[in-house]
Amino acid sequence: MADGEAGVIRRELFIEASPETVFQFFTQADKMARWMGVSHKLDPRPGGVYEVDVDGANVAMGEFKEVVANSRIVFSWGWKGDGNPVPPGSSEVTVELAPKDGGTALTITHSGLPELMVPPHTEGWEHYCARLVLAAAGGDPGPDPKVKKAA
Repeated sequence: MADGEAGVIRRELFIEASPETVFQFFTQADKMARWMGVSHKLDPRPGGVYEVDVDGANVAMGEFKEVVANSRIVFSWGWKGDGNPVPPGSSEVTVELAPKDGGTALTITHSGLPELMVPPHTEGWEHYCARLVLAAAGGDPGPDPKVKKAA
């Protein structure tokens, strides 16, 4: 649920895995593929590319702004394509990781979204956060039902 601030989505999760493990699910393509996206270009350093083909039709693009091993990742976010209401790099995602009860307290904050784009992004983060919780803890979230099937 949004925290009340315009254009902001915030999710707080607990994952039964260490911050070191969860960090890898945001910075390593093979790990990210287990919970989100069909292809990935990730260069997790300030100025490095963040590009994820989320579902075979929609590509999220931006760049890493801040990368603090096992504790914080900030990257810009937007969608590839002309006329998109959230163009590449126009919003920002902050991922904060903290050790808690033998696992990780994870907070994801997506800010800078146009108000009309908050509901679809909220639904997307709900879907992918649930998959992340399973995958990072060593489970299998199964095939992503959001992935577009080739005709």
